[in-house]
Amino acid sequence: MWIGRNRNSLFAACASLAMLAACGAQPEPLLPAESVAPIDRDRFTLLARWAHISDSHIVDEESPARLTAFAALSNSAWRPQEAYSTQLLDGFVRTINKIHIAQSPIDFVIHTGDAVDNSQLNELRWFVTAMDGGTIDPTSRTDDRAQRPELSLDPHAPFEAQGLYRNGVHGSAPTISWYSVMGNHDRLAVGVFPIVTDGQGRRVSPLPLPQRPGIHLPSLLNPTGSLAIAPITPNNPGPPPATSFVTIVPQNADRRFITETEFIAAHLASPGEPRGHGFDAAAPTRTWYSTSPTAGLRLIALNTSSAANEQATLPFSEGAISIDQRRFLEAELQKAQANNEYVVIATHHPSESLVTAYGTALTTMSFREMLNAYPCVKLHLAGHLHQHAVFDRGGYVEVVTGSIIDAPQQGRIIELWREVASTTGIDNNASDDDRAIEIRYRFFSHLDSIDAPDDPHEDLFADPLRALRQAAQDLANASSQ
Repeated sequence: MWIGRNRNSLFAACASLAMLAACGAQPEPLLPAESVAPIDRDRFTLLARWAHISDSHIVDEESPARLTAFAALSNSAWRPQEAYSTQLLDGFVRTINKIHIAQSPIDFVIHTGDAVDNSQLNELRWFVTAMDGGTIDPTSRTDDRAQRPELSLDPHAPFEAQGLYRNGVHGSAPTISWYSVMGNHDRLAVGVFPIVTDGQGRRVSPLPLPQRPGIHLPSLLNPTGSLAIAPITPNNPGPPPATSFVTIVPQNADRRFITETEFIAAHLASPGEPRGHGFDAAAPTRTWYSTSPTAGLRLIALNTSSAANEQATLPFSEGAISIDQRRFLEAELQKAQANNEYVVIATHHPSESLVTAYGTALTTMSFREMLNAYPCVKLHLAGHLHQHAVFDRGGYVEVVTGSIIDAPQQGRIIELWREVASTTGIDNNASDDDRAIEIRYRFFSHLDSIDAPDDPHEDLFADPLRALRQAAQDLANASSQ
């Protein structure tokens, strides 16, 4: 069943009005949103357990490079809970750590794109810090409030992100590795419009009809500029007015639009494991990769957020796969099949969101056909829709996990179990094609209550910002009604 509702159904209208990123088509799901039946542990052994999170949309809500005036038309233009984005991601990390210590060890985490909301450098830095741990100051301008709430309830106050569990940093348990996938908001302005370098060397995003005056609507988005329309501040968090004249705002060079290479470089510079979080230091411009997070498992991550025919001022928010990626995918599938590896595919966009008009080298149907041609493929993980859905694609299961930022603010714990020979008589050296596979998946959230198992982890289980994140969830729930 669907969890939540279609909060982006106005995408077509919004795109024609130069609006923000919306979500893809929504076919009926074919499988339950959770699969939690008990496993026969005499017959099956766990191959891997991981957390799937997506669409954190870490946002500099005070940036001048936003289209908040369209809040009445699209929820992604402005959200009442947006100021809490960094603390929400930190809450998900904290829950994953608790599950890892108190319930079931987590082998790795995969974030399937839209790590940030507006492809800005400061947003990316906040995202990586939330994943790795450290101090986050989520305010990108001078706080203009005359009065402030207590620190534990203030979304604009600096805080200490816990970071995913690392051996030697949080305790003696195994480190949780994390992997990242590029989404449309990670490389396009407001997740829709291509970013270019202008004649002044600025990274900007021209909007449709760029020659217009831009009195009530900007003609381009420039996050390091001093002009904004309907700006959001700590003292005026919104909702923004439907119409507003140009306003002078403080400039901040850390807001600048990033390049794809900078997105990869930030992951390569992260102190978390593994180095690069999937991205390859030997190929620092390649936005897709193949890696083995655990023995016998192959993770193939693709960048579905780059259209072949991308042009400035035109909206692009849906999915496409390049020719190079199609060749890369097929080669990796052939190797995985030959090596008896099980394969998990990770993309930001679900297969339904691959758009032929974007020049994709794999359409929805040809992508599914390719995955079904290789029995080693067991799962396709995606986000983008900000809703939960699970599909039976024949030879594999497609799992679309909702967003961190929007209701119901949930991720999934996913387990892949492989049949063993103890009760079935299967030859341990037989091809994995001959072994049965069981997939289990369940929801978790940033508000899950999990008791600490022992004293050494008491600090890890402390949650000083839980009340703040509860307020964020209440806002998200109210806005989704």
